[in-house]
Amino acid sequence: MTAATTKSRISRHAAAAALLALLLCLPALCGAQEAAVVLAKGSGLYFEASLAFQKALGRPVQVYDLAAGKPSLPRGLKAAAAFGSKAAALKYPAGTKLIILLAPGYEPPAGSRATVVSAYPEPAQALAAYKSLQPGLARLAVFYRGAPGAAYPAELARAAARLGVEIIPVPLDAPEKFPDALRALDRADAFWLLPEPALINKTSLKVLSEFSCAHKIPFYAPSAGLTELGAAASFAPGVEDAAAAAAEAMARALAGEALPPTLYAPRSALTVNEAFSRRCGLPLKLPGAAGGAR
Repeated sequence: MTAATTKSRISRHAAAAALLALLLCLPALCGAQEAAVVLAKGSGLYFEASLAFQKALGRPVQVYDLAAGKPSLPRGLKAAAAFGSKAAALKYPAGTKLIILLAPGYEPPAGSRATVVSAYPEPAQALAAYKSLQPGLARLAVFYRGAPGAAYPAELARAAARLGVEIIPVPLDAPEKFPDALRALDRADAFWLLPEPALINKTSLKVLSEFSCAHKIPFYAPSAGLTELGAAASFAPGVEDAAAAAAEAMARALAGEALPPTLYAPRSALTVNEAFSRRCGLPLKLPGAAGGAR
C-alpha cells in the first residue's frame, strides 16, 4: 500500500467523521452550545414531544436523555427545554434560561429563571369552551392540589367573572378526599379536575364519574385520554401545541427576550364523551349524531 493511498483513506475517514459530527451537532464541532433539550426519558411521550419541539423551532438541538445517566451540560448554555419533572429538577449551568413542559404539578424553586409551559389550558379559552358545551353553566367547582388562592384558580376566577361564571375552588391534598368534597358541593353546575397527578388514580376517577352520572352534574376531565374513563368532556392542550409554545419560548430566550413565569399553549382541544353524557342525561349541548368520545 502506497503512502498516497494511506493518506487518501485517512482523509476520507476524517471527512466522514467530521460530517457525522456535524449532522449530530456535537458540541465539540458545532462551536459554543447555546441550547439543549433534556428528556426525563428518551422514549414515548417525551421523545415525541421533543421531535415536535425541534420541528417547531426549525432546527435540531442537542438532546440529553436522563434515562442514560446524568448529562454533562456545557457551561455556556443559554437556554434549555426540560421535558418532565425529573428533567426540570436537574441542576443547570448558571445563567441558563429553563423552559419546562410536560411536568404537571412541578413548581420551580423560588427565584429560579424558569418558564413553565402550563399543562392547564388558557383560562378564558377553557371557560368559553365549557360554556358553549353547557350553556347553563353558572357555577364551576374546580378541584386542584394546593393552598387556597393558588395562582391558576385565581386567574380562572378573573376570566370567569367576564363570562358570568362563578368559580368554586376546592383545594385537596389527597385523592381520598374526593367523596367528602363532592358531598360538600353546594349548587355546582359542573366540576373540573385540573391535571394534578397526585389526585389522579383509578379510584378517584371512578368516584368522580359515578357522582357525575348519579347527580347529572358534568365532570370535566384533565385530559382527552381520561375523558374516555367516564367524564363529560375535557379541554386541554395537546403535546404538539405545548411543544410549539416551548419552541417559541426557546427562540425568544436565545434572542435575549424576557419570559414570564408561565406560558399557555396557544390552542387546546375540546374532547366530548357523547355516549357517557347521553347515558347519564347530562345537561349538555351535544351534536345531533350519537357517538362515543371524540
